[in-house]
Amino acid sequence: MRKRLLIYMFIFFCCVHTSAQTIEIVGEIEDDFLKVPLSGVKVSILNPDSTVVVDSAKIVDFRNRNGKLLKVMFSAAVKAEKRDYLLRATRPGYGDVWESVSVLLPEIVSSVRLEEPIKMRKERNMALNEVVVKATKVKMYYKGDTLVYDADAFKLPDGSMLDALIRQLPGVTMNDGGEIFVNGRRVDELLLGSRTFFRGNKKVLMENLPYYTVKNLKVYEKQTDKSEALGYDVEPRKYVMDVNLKNEYNQGYIANVEAAGGTEDRWLGRGFLLGFTDRWRYALLGNVNNVNESRHIGEHGHWSPATMPQSLLTTRSVATDLDYQSKDKNVTNNFNAGFTSSNTELEMHQRYEQFLEGSKPMSLTENRNESDNWHLKLVNRLNFKKPAYFDFTSHFDYEKRNASGGSHFNQWDDRLTASMRTDALSEGRSWAFCQETGGSFNVNKEKRWYGNYYLFFRHSDDQSWLSNRYDTWQATTQADDIRHNASDVSHKLTNMMFNTYWTITDLFGKVDLIIGDDWNYSDSRIHDYLYHPDTLLLASQLDMLSAITDPSNSYDSHHRNWCNTASIIFSQNGTYKLGLYDIQYDRWRVALNVPVFHQSLDYRRGGIDTLMHGTWVYFRPDASFRHMSEDGKHDFRLSAGYQCAPVDILNQIGYRDDSQPLVIKEGNPDLKGTATTSANADYTRKYGTHVSLWHAGASFNYRHRDVAQSASYNPVTGVYTYKPMNVSGAYSATARFDISANIGEKRYWTWQMNA
Repeated sequence: MRKRLLIYMFIFFCCVHTSAQTIEIVGEIEDDFLKVPLSGVKVSILNPDSTVVVDSAKIVDFRNRNGKLLKVMFSAAVKAEKRDYLLRATRPGYGDVWESVSVLLPEIVSSVRLEEPIKMRKERNMALNEVVVKATKVKMYYKGDTLVYDADAFKLPDGSMLDALIRQLPGVTMNDGGEIFVNGRRVDELLLGSRTFFRGNKKVLMENLPYYTVKNLKVYEKQTDKSEALGYDVEPRKYVMDVNLKNEYNQGYIANVEAAGGTEDRWLGRGFLLGFTDRWRYALLGNVNNVNESRHIGEHGHWSPATMPQSLLTTRSVATDLDYQSKDKNVTNNFNAGFTSSNTELEMHQRYEQFLEGSKPMSLTENRNESDNWHLKLVNRLNFKKPAYFDFTSHFDYEKRNASGGSHFNQWDDRLTASMRTDALSEGRSWAFCQETGGSFNVNKEKRWYGNYYLFFRHSDDQSWLSNRYDTWQATTQADDIRHNASDVSHKLTNMMFNTYWTITDLFGKVDLIIGDDWNYSDSRIHDYLYHPDTLLLASQLDMLSAITDPSNSYDSHHRNWCNTASIIFSQNGTYKLGLYDIQYDRWRVALNVPVFHQSLDYRRGGIDTLMHGTWVYFRPDASFRHMSEDGKHDFRLSAGYQCAPVDILNQIGYRDDSQPLVIKEGNPDLKGTATTSANADYTRKYGTHVSLWHAGASFNYRHRDVAQSASYNPVTGVYTYKPMNVSGAYSATARFDISANIGEKRYWTWQMNA
């Protein structure tokens, strides 16, 4: 029987037509479950794009003399070309089978035989009643080096905002200041669609974006704009959380309005508008309330009276953010504006006790005041990435303020030594303009040599008027002393800064060299005059000011300060793996900074009319070492440095200020500058892929010379005298230990300990 089957198969292959233009694809067909030949199958040959080459292949059944099916084979002729095909087998009651077939050597073979039979499985169709399928979504997963949280996997109450969603993310914590930590590591920036939002103000986005608009949140290391423009990392990557919206919210706008009212004439209202186009993103928000409310409606479980302001605060604010990005993402512009008006009413009772040599004075103070503030802020940032990195940022601030209030002060030692009642009025306004310009450019991109520059200019003008009425009683005189003070203070400050540095990589032995120069200049003009009128009025409301001027407590000063710092830095980079990326870091770094300070002062106060100047040269060395394991799970750091700075020569003027009845301030002609040595050690150990870690760190600071404010107290008169003094030998030491771990396979719980 076996010989006869072989003869039939030989005849089958002999009957297969072959020529130089075609080649045969042959194979067997069987039932996958029963492991027996299967007839009635249609076999087709198709191209990879699913176009049909052979609609129905030739099928041959091999049977014995009793009619038992022994084997089923198919044959299909195709062009004798080196190429790939798709084979499809179909039969009623069976599922379709697809296989790939490759013709590799058409010039030397006449047929291609499948190594394994085509195995077909029966289909079972059952009529079911209604079925409800419930699926649990994966809350988090890794995509390369990016941690992705699926927002739809979290269920939150209606009205919840983005911050409520972030608090639910496994391994994520957030403090009251809005700082976000992922597995113990602080997030540097919260992005919206990979772009900054409201100049990095996390709370604006977290407290105003509805959670249901979010598709996912991605946590990853983001290259800075400067590094992206140069084509390689020149700055540490930022650890960011990127909020991505669902498709239906990426075009159009989102609006959110909240309102509330209560007893005692309390109210709250806020609105938020966020819109998108292909190139633009715009946002507008407003907030009005008189309930000291820093939270929003819809946030639950985080109210803490201890964190509320210690006054009655009424706030009215509006802010806008307008962001543009070019199609190639090489040009961006962000404009941000905000206006805030606030009214504060404060009542405070305070008990204060000091432990001085020979006495323990204790005081009780009752304060009441009301203040109004208006603040306008405008910021615009223009950024180019091609052909070189360029950043142009402008700031403008304007503020207006006024206040009124009073206080009652009692001072005790063994007995009541002094008492003072105060009434006060104040007004003020200020403005400031700031311009920042910076850029980077490649000198040799292959060697990663580049240049960098930065220019800074700022001018501010602050004017304030203050009027006080002091009613003072002292035990030594047993009499009341009533005094009126009116001050007129103007402070104009100009700051300029320019720095540039050149980076040369692989100078020798993979050691990099950075040479830089930093120039700073400040010009400060202060006009601070004190008057003694006979009533409670501001200086702007008084006449004949020269007749009521207090010369010993009035002064004009013009203080100029130059500093030029030359720097030379040697460093060597190391790398470690973070997912699919190689992250660079400074393995070691040795730097020497040589600052040259020059100060000049023109000062006039009563009988003092002086010109002072001085020049100082310092050496500031520092060094650091860091070791990272190749997998990034072990991080050890050491650093040490020496810092020194000259004294502010304004504090060296031998003046005496007794404008306040119970407080005297003095200068110190013998005052010197500061010098400090610091050292730090740090170790972090990570387990798993951003799952758990522990960290230990220590720091030590020794102050060779520092400046402290000395205070002396006269128990007879109840007068305090304050004077800056040099102190030596002070030190501080700190140690810290942290451990964090996610618990359970699904990481629903996080355990943390800090010491």
